[in-house]
Amino acid sequence: MISAPSDSKLAEALRAGDGAAIAQLFDLYGGHVERVLIRTIGRDAEMEDMVQDVFLGAYRSGPNYQGDDAQLKAWISRIAVFTARGYLRKRKRRWWLRSADPAQMPELSSKEPSPHTAEVLRRTHAALDLMDADLRIPFALREFEAMELAEIAEACDCSVSTIKRRLARARKTFDRLAKKDPILRDWLGDES
Repeated sequence: MISAPSDSKLAEALRAGDGAAIAQLFDLYGGHVERVLIRTIGRDAEMEDMVQDVFLGAYRSGPNYQGDDAQLKAWISRIAVFTARGYLRKRKRRWWLRSADPAQMPELSSKEPSPHTAEVLRRTHAALDLMDADLRIPFALREFEAMELAEIAEACDCSVSTIKRRLARARKTFDRLAKKDPILRDWLGDES
């Protein structure tokens, strides 16, 4: 695993518009960005394009980056969240073109999930699709990516108290949606 440099050489290279800096940023945080996108959006045929959009956004805004190397993960997470939010809004406008193909669901391990687990994942993402992006994104980052409140707040570019309110609303919304689905209702009952 590649570790982040302790000084601000990468941040300085990003501010200078160095293309190699974006490649290094990708090496450091490409997997993290993909996980954030999968957790907030679900696996999608456009995932590779979205990851590229995040790093293209980082390249374009690199000259304006004010932080140091230690803050790069939060910065790239924020770009990923804004990319996800834009994609969710675009996807909502073209919902009739989507397919609910179970093969598009994220695989969280190298083992093949059981049919029941795959169906729970499919229905979980179907419920998430019904949630507003401002609720869905923090909920997914907290529940699926296990990010801390401060990290989520920074990624979403809002205060911790706002994230707490959104998470409470998101949990209530998700629970309401899950209770309407017999498989999710049973699964959530098993989890508690």
